[in-house]
Amino acid sequence: MKTKTSKIFLLSALIFVSISSCNNKNDYKGNVALVDDVAISQDLYSKELKFYQNFYTKMYGENYLDQEVEKGKTNNKVLEKELVDSLIKDQVMLNDLKDKDIKIDDNKASDLRTKLENELGGKDSLKANLTALGLSEKDFNDILFRDSIRKQHYDYFLAHNNIKDSDILKFYKKNQKYQRMYKYNILVFDSKYEADKAKAKIKSASDYKTYLDKLIKNYEVINSKFVYIDDPYLSLAKVKKLDEISEVFEKDGKFMILRVNSYNENENELLINLKDIYLKESYTDYLNKLTKKSKIRLFI
Repeated sequence: MKTKTSKIFLLSALIFVSISSCNNKNDYKGNVALVDDVAISQDLYSKELKFYQNFYTKMYGENYLDQEVEKGKTNNKVLEKELVDSLIKDQVMLNDLKDKDIKIDDNKASDLRTKLENELGGKDSLKANLTALGLSEKDFNDILFRDSIRKQHYDYFLAHNNIKDSDILKFYKKNQKYQRMYKYNILVFDSKYEADKAKAKIKSASDYKTYLDKLIKNYEVINSKFVYIDDPYLSLAKVKKLDEISEVFEKDGKFMILRVNSYNENENELLINLKDIYLKESYTDYLNKLTKKSKIRLFI
């Protein structure tokens, strides 16, 4: 399971002056880890774990966390491990900001809340979502505050890295993958029989388009944004030519027919998109190096 965890710290634990160094065994009690002698508490871990367990259960069903992703490893086990890893990296970020004398901007959390309210359609919609997840207003504010720390750390990296546009252009020229993007449609059927029946009738791109325009459908339609050739749907479909139509393939228990409907080969646009990818990957490398340099002790 690839968890998307907005890893967070309790507000009281975030203020550096309130976190004491752990210099004896008694200080280790009630903690899941130490990062350069700064404690990550069991209480924080438990609250985060409960939040994400509720989130994934609401999203994917009551049995989702018990499902095995491989022998002996359930989605819940993956979540527990990824949660610890991310909490450690969050503390590494906080320690780095402290070392760089970067003052935490409390207003960033308010900005994130406003953005989220706008995306969900207003304050009432946001509150309804919090209620559905069993999340208190205080804990949600803590989440936003800690998410703002992640953003501030990335913003610090963007302002202080030595990456040049020429570096990105050189990377672009060396990697054919980034020199074209693809957009596609997918017809998604519940049964292979219905998918095979439709595929037998689709002889051309114009035939495929008639399935996109039907008002009454026994299938769903996915319309992609521009993606690279290693997109999971494109990889399964095994097509890349314009107006090429795939054979029926299966993903997540559904049966699909994909058509590539357009390319993007505009170098300026591709370079803008690649710059964002390049910076994020460089930031990941930066954060991983910080983590490796940190003194980390696990108690879980």
